[in-house]
Amino acid sequence: MNKEEILAKSQQEYKKNDPYVEAVNHKASFYSLIAAMVIAFILFTANILITGETNYGYWAIIAAGAFISYIMNGRSRNNKMLTAIGVLWLIMTVAFTAVAIMYMFKSRA
Repeated sequence: MNKEEILAKSQQEYKKNDPYVEAVNHKASFYSLIAAMVIAFILFTANILITGETNYGYWAIIAAGAFISYIMNGRSRNNKMLTAIGVLWLIMTVAFTAVAIMYMFKSRA
């Protein structure tokens, strides 16, 4: 094999699993998760201050971001405590989503 063939084969192998692209995607998803949680928290707080009512849909978004983060970190590090915290956040997400849905149906009637 000559130099060009080796280079082409190496590029073909890293095309799907390029470490730089994976690192950038990981960092981007982390910061987008934080941004979504901050925006949901601002909307949740503004809704309380303006209308005096609580919208648990925003809390469901915040809880969803947290449970995904904890479960993924727990699984990648083989840490059972982080995974357990993620499961607790998942339960909170389901509860807040259920309350938000019940509130929507209650306010329609």
